[in-house]
Amino acid sequence: MKKIGITGQSGFIGTHLYNHISYKTNYNIVSFEDSFFDNEIKLRSFVKNCDVIIHLAAKNRDNDPNLIYDTNLNLVNKLIDACEKENSSPHIIFSSSIQENNESPYGKSKKEGALLFEKWAKQTQSKFTRLVIPNVFGPFAKPFYNTFISTFSYQLINNESAEIKIDNSVDLIFVGSLCDYIISLIKNEYSKQISLKIVPIDFTIKVSKILEILKNFKTLYFDDGIIPFLKDLNEINLFNTFRSYI
Repeated sequence: MKKIGITGQSGFIGTHLYNHISYKTNYNIVSFEDSFFDNEIKLRSFVKNCDVIIHLAAKNRDNDPNLIYDTNLNLVNKLIDACEKENSSPHIIFSSSIQENNESPYGKSKKEGALLFEKWAKQTQSKFTRLVIPNVFGPFAKPFYNTFISTFSYQLINNESAEIKIDNSVDLIFVGSLCDYIISLIKNEYSKQISLKIVPIDFTIKVSKILEILKNFKTLYFDDGIIPFLKDLNEINLFNTFRSYI
């Protein structure tokens, strides 16, 4: 039975993934805490006990852009170092981002982190999968941090003004869909040693349309206690996301 480790286990995606693996599979989850990155003995024990590591831990936002870059590269290097010292070769699944080709500190840290893992995998004949993940939304994401959908939902429920900064079209994936996709990668025994996976989106929609839908949820459900008509699975997922902030 495979033993799965999730760095960033307590974060938005990590929490959902932990629950999905716990309830939808027979895999064992190796416990992880963020503090392990500051404790070499615990980090080495963690990697030694894992058949698969999904590396989600990362800093997304900070007032100091250099801290984002330095922190994310440091986490990658510590994970590789622990694997090398334990002579351990788990399959590492790395959460990269659609931002990896821009010049932001976060995007650069993701691209360079993936290259470090790839170099390690080639040298050790280990398995490495790089996931390019679109914008993720879902229940209990952190407002003003994870996704604009969580921010809008929080603002509407608290009678705050929700403002659109740039009304562009956004590719979105529900966190449950992402978790199912990651689990499918773990189950695939015959994938390439080193692979790049562009995670498929659930749908594309304009920011203004999202806000319109959420405002409708707020009026009908939150204010009047009426369950709105939900035309498809995407709206069901948006509705359940909205409800999580009540």
